[in-house]
Amino acid sequence: MSKKIILRGMVQGVCCRQYCSQYGRHLSIRGAASNCSDGSVRVLLDTDNADSAKQYIASLINNPRGFSFYGSINDVELYEYSGPIHGDYLF
Repeated sequence: MSKKIILRGMVQGVCCRQYCSQYGRHLSIRGAASNCSDGSVRVLLDTDNADSAKQYIASLINNPRGFSFYGSINDVELYEYSGPIHGDYLF
């Protein structure tokens, strides 16, 4: 089953969707990132591997590759997801 991640903090207007796509490509995970009306960013990951999703989240939080991101992630929620992978920013 795919994964849905909700990122909260200073995540809109700060290159967050591009940042999410860079780590997706780096970790060979396909997905999509979208801005939500409540100020959060939703990321859909096309993986059923929980360890891959956790590695992806850890990379977003710690930014070990030093990708450009001008905001901050204060909270991360991880859910199982069974719908289509779609969004504003596909990777």
